[in-house]
Amino acid sequence: MEPSCNKIPERRSFLRIADQVILKYRKVKDLQALPGTQRPPADISSFTIKARFFAINQKLRPARAKLEQQSRELAAYLKAIDEKLDLLADLAFETEHDLIDMPTRQVDLSAGGTSFHAEKPLELGTLLELWLLLLPSHAGIVTYANVVYCKRNRDPEDERYPYKIGVEFRNMREEDMDLIICHVLKKEADERRLAKKNARKEGQ
Repeated sequence: MEPSCNKIPERRSFLRIADQVILKYRKVKDLQALPGTQRPPADISSFTIKARFFAINQKLRPARAKLEQQSRELAAYLKAIDEKLDLLADLAFETEHDLIDMPTRQVDLSAGGTSFHAEKPLELGTLLELWLLLLPSHAGIVTYANVVYCKRNRDPEDERYPYKIGVEFRNMREEDMDLIICHVLKKEADERRLAKKNARKEGQ
């Protein structure tokens, strides 16, 4: 099930987490030279389908909440429909994309941008087309990003990725920004619950 939240914080770009995601990217030409520059890259349907589901669910959330209050049976039915759609989306994704088999990358993620470790350096200002797969929801986002810093790690944890790259998202869809924020909020909540659980165990 994709991450969800009832209210998106206004200062959302300041929310940031360390996370494990699947990520790939490629260099592209100047954004102004690309067709449809007022929009992110063209939809890759099976890759971004869960992100599209999330956007639809956010729009329907108020109406759905009212319906679920009226009937437990209807609430259970709608939940089952969501689960069916998720299964179909997962099947379509696994059939068409090889990203699911790629190793995860450690990133610092926010709605404004991300940083990640890389094999080779990238020049400042380089424009990237970036594919980002959030876990465990498998919600995929395709967007543009500009390189804002590139530095060599003195003692990299993984010698295959000696460089750390920081990027800012460009022309990202509003609903994809909301998806990232909800993902961040959910991960923060999960980490707090785990910390409390471990604290209780240590206190026993």
